[in-house]
Amino acid sequence: MKEIRSLQHPLVKHLAKLQHNRDYRYEHHRLVIEGEKMIAEVCQQLSPVTLFAVDPALIPSQLTCKETYIVTPEILDKIAGAQNPEGIIAEIPMPPLKPLKKCSSLLVLDHVSDPGNVGALLRSAVAFGWEGVFFLTGSCDPFNDKALRAAKGATFRLPLAWGSWEELDQLIAFNRLTPLAADLHGKLLSELAPVKAPLLIVGNEANGISIEASKRSQAVTIPMSGKMESLNVSVAGGIMMYALGNARRQK
Repeated sequence: MKEIRSLQHPLVKHLAKLQHNRDYRYEHHRLVIEGEKMIAEVCQQLSPVTLFAVDPALIPSQLTCKETYIVTPEILDKIAGAQNPEGIIAEIPMPPLKPLKKCSSLLVLDHVSDPGNVGALLRSAVAFGWEGVFFLTGSCDPFNDKALRAAKGATFRLPLAWGSWEELDQLIAFNRLTPLAADLHGKLLSELAPVKAPLLIVGNEANGISIEASKRSQAVTIPMSGKMESLNVSVAGGIMMYALGNARRQK
């Protein structure tokens, strides 16, 4: 193991830029993950390129890495997204995008901008057995540090892709999917007949689904007996993914 103690070290600057700059991440096809548990889990699938730790005891015993460095807490603070980092971070290859062909259930994010919501939606998609997630242009990067933390490892457990409406149209046709869109003014989800191959679109936190989404899909909503006008997009998306998936299984 080597040591780094300077905040100006080129590797420190590199990892900090990967963490905080989306374009730089995609240019280098690398990203940063944080925390002993996530690193141990994710690095079973993706071998780490660089590992920084403030204490050798934090490094998982089964982990092998090209370059391992012991660094100061100040260096971790500069790179990490969390306010109180756990003391270990890793640079890993960015998972390759998937074509999402032959998927019979897809979640689509239509300008969902909050990284916490993105992470929570990915977590629910994995929990409820959805087969992939498509990010329309303008949605938050799933490899954003806040999105990664909110997803709790779900980002690396299901196929991801992103692109335009035209590319999504091709995917809908190829997979023979039925497009549905979460919309406050849609048909009650409880009255919807079971859908064999659902594609669920969730929209922007402030503006809801786009005109493009409404043109392509049937609007559905969650019956609510309380006095709240609407639900958070990640909560609504999670409920709908559970309900639609459960209806498919019982069909």
